[in-house]
Amino acid sequence: MADFGNMNAAQLSAVTHTEGPLLVLAGPGSGKTLTVSGRIRYLIEERGVPPEQILAITFTREAAVSLQRRFQELSSAALPVRFGTFHSVFFQILQQSNLLRSTHLLTNSKKKELMISVLRKYCSGSGCEQSTDSLGEDALLILSALSYYKNTLREEEAAMRLPIEWRCRFRQIMGDYQKAVQACGMLDFDDMLCLCRRLLTEDAGVCRRWQERFRHILIDEFQDINPVQYEVVKLLAGTHACIFAVGDDDQAIYGFRGSEPACLKRFEEEYGAGRILLDVNYRSHPQIVRASLAVIGENRDRFRKQLRACRSEEGLSGDGFSGDGQDRVRLLSFPDQEAQYTFLTERLKRFRSENADRPKEECAVLFRTNARMQGLAVRLRAAGIPFVMSERAQSIYDHFIVRDVMAYLKLAAGQWEREALLRAVNRPSRSVSREAAGSGGCSIRQLRSYYERCDMPPGERNNVLTALDRFERQLKTISGLSPSLAVAYVQKAVGYEGYLRQLAGKEEERWREWREMLEWLKADAGGYSCMKEWQAAQEAYTADAGRRGDRRSSGGRPERGGPVIRLMTVHGAKGLEFDTVIIPDCNENVFPHGRLRETAEVEEERRIFYVAMTRAKENLELLCLTGTKERPRLPSRFLDPLLDHSSISSSNSQLSRYSSKASETLSYSSSSSM
Repeated sequence: MADFGNMNAAQLSAVTHTEGPLLVLAGPGSGKTLTVSGRIRYLIEERGVPPEQILAITFTREAAVSLQRRFQELSSAALPVRFGTFHSVFFQILQQSNLLRSTHLLTNSKKKELMISVLRKYCSGSGCEQSTDSLGEDALLILSALSYYKNTLREEEAAMRLPIEWRCRFRQIMGDYQKAVQACGMLDFDDMLCLCRRLLTEDAGVCRRWQERFRHILIDEFQDINPVQYEVVKLLAGTHACIFAVGDDDQAIYGFRGSEPACLKRFEEEYGAGRILLDVNYRSHPQIVRASLAVIGENRDRFRKQLRACRSEEGLSGDGFSGDGQDRVRLLSFPDQEAQYTFLTERLKRFRSENADRPKEECAVLFRTNARMQGLAVRLRAAGIPFVMSERAQSIYDHFIVRDVMAYLKLAAGQWEREALLRAVNRPSRSVSREAAGSGGCSIRQLRSYYERCDMPPGERNNVLTALDRFERQLKTISGLSPSLAVAYVQKAVGYEGYLRQLAGKEEERWREWREMLEWLKADAGGYSCMKEWQAAQEAYTADAGRRGDRRSSGGRPERGGPVIRLMTVHGAKGLEFDTVIIPDCNENVFPHGRLRETAEVEEERRIFYVAMTRAKENLELLCLTGTKERPRLPSRFLDPLLDHSSISSSNSQLSRYSSKASETLSYSSSSSM
């Protein structure tokens, strides 16, 4: 028998499983890649399975390459095992069946462009021209809902994900979008799922051929599977059902894409599958393991698991602190976002200094959303602290709210650009027609001249002229203000915040995000003394974001041989690990995100928080805002099981307002019960 001596008992039991389907529950850092690659080796070397009959599926190209590389390290020869993502496998099936009209996939920017063109048709003449500028944001939301539908085939649920004004038109929009995709001769990524399902369902001969081709199917990250993928896997497996499913329902964080952790239980029940738990965490310090288990233990709809850290408990003192004098899990609170930014800047500067001679040391700051991540990126860049931000993202300064407010400031500074005038003049509305802005030139004087000459009722003309006079006075006031006060003036005195409130309508979550964007912009402006300096910083950051399009570093490349600071969303950090992890904004409406009404949504948000915590190997820092009397902030409910532990000191009076056992520092002793 092949040598599997480097495996623990649970891993070896999974690898050498004999017959039938198996569900392998793999906790964080439990060696699932080693287990899957070992299983493939076992099938070939011990069971005599032809390698070309083995299909190993995962969810990302990077994970597929990593799994293939690990298998090749274990194998003595290059063997034709098929490694791939769901989409690459489906693509191959469709291509070999001659069902693809095109092999060119739509880019995200092209999809957005096509969707905007569809939405413009519905806006034309319907009285919603004022919201046309936010069509790009609506297009992204609708594309997300459309993707959800294609991955679940649940039309009603998908439609409920749309802004209210578009819900009743979901089916029409979907049809028009598909026609636009066909007209451009390209392929939407998500269409491959439905096309493959239809092929295998309707053509029994093709289905049999693929079932004979792949006699053993191994699936990594099974918790991320969606209903359509699950159905295709069932079709591919056929009656032999040799499925080796590896996953962790506690790490299921892609519900917005249609993924369902319930598929693990469905698989176990439908196939009568065996179950093995990989229960040893080889990644994290015992304090971090126990803290994360305390959090995820609050979820009810999950497989109950007893997990443990691989590291010895020796070296931990009886009072709960590690033997090296370090607290591996800490909770820090701040009165406001500005104080948190200041701490993060100093903390990351200290991290680089303290680890200057440790080239492999990594610190990751993990965020719930991309916008919050970029908020810190702007600060670090201004402070000259190198960092890496590899996720693709549009510059935060390209957000329509930033561009609207900056349009006011540019005009006030004498930068009379046509685009700036068109953006500002009707936000809020001053009843200036697009025709007037189109032909009236690039100045208020020319707009005024247009209305003095045009044929319209005197009352309406006077209202517009009065509004233009007030607009001119507002710009003059703005010209004498600092950037921060100028943003506040546009927000309140000019009425831009009220304009956004009206534009958001009944979409409370959208309104909250827009208001937070305004608050961030005002705080960002506070770091600059004049408009010219702020503009230059914005342009430099946006140019840098453009260079990141190839997924490279941002904010200046870290010096060769020095420690690395990474800024990532939690979703972007999935599957990775770091020496130190910092999670800012551990507050309600962030963790969990928005106002959640359904238990299932709250549980997914808790899983996202759990995934963030379990990326940490040595140190975990959780930051939250307590707010002020004028604007109090509630710490995240996900911190409650941490604050309730008796091993926590109670030195932070701010947090004590919300929890009688709140503290500045958390520490988990070896005797903590989980």
